[in-house]
Amino acid sequence: MTCFCSTQTATLMASLKLVPPTLALPPISMNLMAALSASLGLGGSLGLALSANAAANANLSAMASLSSALQASMGLNLAAALNVSAIASVKAQLTAAINGFNANSGAMLPSLKLLASLQVGLAPLALLAGLVLGLKASLGINLRAPGAIAALSARLSANASANLSAKVSLSATAALMAALGLKANATGALKANAMASGTAALMLGLPAIGNFNLLAGLSAVLSLVAAINLGLGVNLLAANASAQLTAALSLLPLSALASLAASVKVSASLASSAALNATAGLKLAGVMAANLSAVAGVSMLLNAMVAGKLGLPAGACGKPCPLALLQGVPPMPSLSLKT
Repeated sequence: MTCFCSTQTATLMASLKLVPPTLALPPISMNLMAALSASLGLGGSLGLALSANAAANANLSAMASLSSALQASMGLNLAAALNVSAIASVKAQLTAAINGFNANSGAMLPSLKLLASLQVGLAPLALLAGLVLGLKASLGINLRAPGAIAALSARLSANASANLSAKVSLSATAALMAALGLKANATGALKANAMASGTAALMLGLPAIGNFNLLAGLSAVLSLVAAINLGLGVNLLAANASAQLTAALSLLPLSALASLAASVKVSASLASSAALNATAGLKLAGVMAANLSAVAGVSMLLNAMVAGKLGLPAGACGKPCPLALLQGVPPMPSLSLKT
């Protein structure tokens, strides 16, 4: 059984305190980077809120996130986790993970302000990292290479002429169903409804996450750290993180990129309603009706355990497992913000 390890948690929190400040580095405007990404079609959520299946999409998105988290943490996707032969084991592992997090919550609470500060400080870097990755993967443009700005400028001009920034070729519903391994047709809808019902059943009886606000902050910071490592090649938890970051940013044409992004005007027009609502006829009543309110927290917890390397076999660290501390003890009251 995997435990949310107290020893690993202490090590991680100590490392986060040493993440180098970014205030002295060249300024990166989140708005400018977001505008540049949107103009190039690198943002993947344009059609999500506009789809006629918005209510169903919320739950489809939750299931897709959970499937990804299960794959990363347990090596099986949501469909496999809901199989009758696996569901008991999956539920036991989720219970252990939540109990372990609750047992460690008290020790992490003093770091709430640190987590909030890191979210603000690292978000622009993570957005830049995503832009670097997106340009390389989608357009074959390496921002570190000579001539990158000229190539990027040419692509922006071409997109503006063709109005590509406003085109949505795949509805959000179809994309989310594809992420679950389902086709956007009647058969896929039936499977999605069944999967939603099974996911709701999987959540039933799990312990409550004691401090959702703390978990959200931890998960967000670890996601930002992972994105920066992937896109910029900088491990912010390493001893030489500051030198790594300075070196990585020195290779990017930040000033030219900011000037280019400032000139971008993202079209407010959208694809035709026919394109956006291509999957509006799918019968997803079961997906819409499922109570998946607990899924977001479970997904965040699993992702945090993977990104922070916080999951270890119970007792593997050589110290008393925090799961034992929760025998008969109710979870801490949630400090999550109400919206």
